[in-house]
Amino acid sequence: METLAAFQAALKDQTNTIAFISSENCSVCHVDEPKARKLAEEFEIPFYHLDIMQEPELAGFFKVLTVPAVLVYHEGKEIARQARFIDFHTLEKLVQQLPKQSEETDYQTLFN
Repeated sequence: METLAAFQAALKDQTNTIAFISSENCSVCHVDEPKARKLAEEFEIPFYHLDIMQEPELAGFFKVLTVPAVLVYHEGKEIARQARFIDFHTLEKLVQQLPKQSEETDYQTLFN
């Protein structure tokens, strides 16, 4: 189990990050956590498993009202969120599209 502080530090250093938020008394969380971890490992994305029972402030920081919740970050910004009923097929398609390295965006080219 990781801490909120460790996750916040990783957001600054990692291009892509996946956070899995759970509760120790959530049976669905126990089933979905290995699936989310495997997805992160498959695409070599840092994975953080956070428990709201151990750190109640997580719910407020992530604005999570139900668990399990999977949050995907790219360059420190949340780009996807799923909670309670997690569609791993959709999540996998999204993760496949993420750039592996941080890229400087050329906005001039993008909007011409």
